[in-house]
Amino acid sequence: MKIGIVGYGKMGKDIFSLFFDKLPDAQFVVIDLFGAEENTEAVLKTLGKSLKRKKLTEEQYEFKKDSFLFTDDTSALSGCDVVIEAVFENMAAKKELFAKAAQAVSDDCLLLTNTSSLDIASVFSDIPHKERCFGLHFFYPVKLTGFVELNILPETSQSNAEKAAQLVTAAGKKPVVFKGEYHIYLNQILACMVSHAIYLRESFGASVAETGKAVEELFAVAGPFDVLDSVGLGLMAGSPDNFRIERNKGLLGYGCEKMNGWLNEGCSKETLTFLDFMSERESATGADCSKAPLYMAALILNETVNAADEYSGDRAVFLEAVQDTLGLAEPLAAYIEKFGIKDIFAALDELHSKTGFGSYIHKDKSEWDRIFA
Repeated sequence: MKIGIVGYGKMGKDIFSLFFDKLPDAQFVVIDLFGAEENTEAVLKTLGKSLKRKKLTEEQYEFKKDSFLFTDDTSALSGCDVVIEAVFENMAAKKELFAKAAQAVSDDCLLLTNTSSLDIASVFSDIPHKERCFGLHFFYPVKLTGFVELNILPETSQSNAEKAAQLVTAAGKKPVVFKGEYHIYLNQILACMVSHAIYLRESFGASVAETGKAVEELFAVAGPFDVLDSVGLGLMAGSPDNFRIERNKGLLGYGCEKMNGWLNEGCSKETLTFLDFMSERESATGADCSKAPLYMAALILNETVNAADEYSGDRAVFLEAVQDTLGLAEPLAAYIEKFGIKDIFAALDELHSKTGFGSYIHKDKSEWDRIFA
């Protein structure tokens, strides 16, 4: 198999590294506009270390060192079976790159975008043979997350979706398939969680640190504000119109408004700056945040139920993907047992009454029982 990767920033580098490590017989073409020579040397250096440490045999090393090409010439994609685009989130840039890629490859080469926010149909609007075009969305850091989203279009053929799923599985990840308004869904529920945490901070009259501390028991490693810090306001504060599920637009709009307010107040767009910015501006309030874990679990469970009810794929895989993406310490059903369905519904009713946000409207208990059976 020959895999093309367009873009070698953080995501492109991680995607290349994943497949390069996991697919020993694959060949790679990486379109790298700014550092082809430097990045070639870096990969060769890493391979040399692996040989020296006996992680590779001499035969494997000889194949690997000749199995990749970094170049700024998109015509080098010729012969690729798959092209994965991982450039910055700009529609014009992605459309231009796919137009060049489509000219270089055969009509049956898969053309896949890693976009985390843009409309996937629009990315491929000018590309012929749309049966091979769809989204393949990885999460950062790629090697530490277990799932990859296949965001398929109406024109996507079943056989091409299966090829992409097989590629993801071969790389040690689990594919989870989304369609239509559920494209890039795992990003949406993550954004809902962050926006909900921002609302809880406001409603409790607490600081970011106090609110984050109050909900940390729910998360294995990083809570909502840690996620916001690691992603950065530059990405998290985008328009809620990037997400297409109507019920979540109120909550996401609220979160975007607050985050853009922090940007206007001087917070950097970059990663690992938000928590420092807030710690310099806030002091402990002593606010009562004791209900924060219940309210946080209620939102996460409710959005999961609403989505799972409409999800057409393997529900068990979907539930596992939500747990993995949000970094929950326990399976989702454990939080129903922990907090009790009566208190969860009461919390959701209270949240909806105060905000009017559709994200807090819940289905009947019978639906919850069916989803988590």
